Amino acid sequence: MSKEVRAETVGRAARGGDLQLTVPLQPSVRRGVRFRGVGDAVVLDGSDQPQAFNGAFARETLIPLTDLCDGTRGHRELANRLGLEQETVYKALALLWAAGGVEESPGETGRPVSPELSTLLSRLGNSTGANRSWTECVDRLGHRTVRLEGHGLSVAAAGRAFGEVCTVVEGPPGDGRSAVEGELAVFFETGATRLALGESADRCWREGVPLLRVRVGSGAVTLGPYVDPALTPCVECGTCDETDHGGEPSEHVVELAAGVTAHHVMALFTRATMTHLPLDASRIEVTDLSTSYTSAVSRPGCRTCSHSKGPIADTVPDSAVYEASVAMPPRAFLDPKGHLGHYQTGNIRITAEFRSWPSSPKVDLPEPDLSRLVGRPEAPGHDRTVTLEDLSLVLKVAFGVRELPTAEGGRVRRWTAAAGNIGCTTAYVLCRDDSVLPAGVYAYVERDHVLARLPGEIPPGEDQIELVIVGDLAKVMRKYGTFGLRLTMLDAGCELTSARDVAEALGLFVRPVADWDDGDLARALGTSRNTEPVVAAAVLEAPREI
Repeated sequence: MSKEVRAETVGRAARGGDLQLTVPLQPSVRRGVRFRGVGDAVVLDGSDQPQAFNGAFARETLIPLTDLCDGTRGHRELANRLGLEQETVYKALALLWAAGGVEESPGETGRPVSPELSTLLSRLGNSTGANRSWTECVDRLGHRTVRLEGHGLSVAAAGRAFGEVCTVVEGPPGDGRSAVEGELAVFFETGATRLALGESADRCWREGVPLLRVRVGSGAVTLGPYVDPALTPCVECGTCDETDHGGEPSEHVVELAAGVTAHHVMALFTRATMTHLPLDASRIEVTDLSTSYTSAVSRPGCRTCSHSKGPIADTVPDSAVYEASVAMPPRAFLDPKGHLGHYQTGNIRITAEFRSWPSSPKVDLPEPDLSRLVGRPEAPGHDRTVTLEDLSLVLKVAFGVRELPTAEGGRVRRWTAAAGNIGCTTAYVLCRDDSVLPAGVYAYVERDHVLARLPGEIPPGEDQIELVIVGDLAKVMRKYGTFGLRLTMLDAGCELTSARDVAEALGLFVRPVADWDDGDLARALGTSRNTEPVVAAAVLEAPREI
């Protein structure tokens, strides 16, 4: 997948009001990075990822532009100094921001900051894109306090690791004293401090103070769960499935745990670098430093964090575990940088990729008559039957393409909402009614609005027309990873809703199928259950006599 981003694309999106994109008003080159010419390209060194800029503008104008980005000039002055249109400068700065080359002119911090810290916050700030400049990170730190509790050696090591970048206090608050505003409690758990963890977790949950639990053992270090009554399960649910961590930690393990904790807490506070917190916990094996990640899920019936009643479940459903693993963090913890993936050339191109089944015979569908959807719904009658014209209209609106791109960079337009405008599902038709279509299995080719006749045999059933929606994971995961499975289900829900609305306007019904045999359908459709799971099915039918 290409990660190319064009200045024209990201600049147009920023100018069009995409609030996730930032264009500095008085741009300043980030600290610790440099631009240098390499042949016909310009290379950005020192940012969170290496970047290369190509094209005539980069070759001739980019370095002169960045040389002027010292935080004292606005877009108009930059354009005048370089003899450029102001809109050209705007689009170039939008791309430079997206690439991690520039930030907003730093303001006053109100507190001394070491060159090392300011350079780190500025240079790596593009990892998340959450701050307009590194000074915003410093302002965040000034309002946060870390309270270290638990294992004494780990507390001491963490205190050294944090240094003086934020306020650090050790030990639980005294009797009758509550937490300070902006406080995060970090508890280092070992075998000897396990009971004290329960007391600390209860206090933090009661007072609404976020708690980060760190388990330290001779064999592993687990950072998490992060516990906040406003957004996460409780500490008991977050740790119920943990395995053994070994005995008391050595000095080296203590130092490892302290360093990793300081790193992720600073990322959480400053929002300058990436962290798996607050939704995931990470386990680091001491022997080889391999790392695994888990998401906390409330156990059904938990008296602390579950809304369900009854006995506390020993385990949670697989569906809940999956949902937790792909859940998006609350807005306060969201990384806007990830949003830039929408504007990568490869991700734009994927929206215009369609399956075609080139070796399968095609069946033309009638031109959809959209005027049938205008005005009052057609009155259902007992003599009403499903026709090929009905099926054509349902397929077109629920799964079809409204407009294909006419030029490079153009957009595919669909009738029904689709995640990322990708089209991450495929619609199939099982027909058992020869008056509509010759009985058989068909795939809907949305680009051409035709059906591809497949060689599979129809599974046993009585329904005349079935719609089967299959997720195209190979396509959607190229952009969204494991989150793609959830998107196929969301798309299927939108598509079934559109199909139902069209059917009702035609005096027909779309009846969702509650259960199906994945194996039978996979054999009939010629699909893989691992990469093309069935995510929804429905029956298109006429009213029945009662």
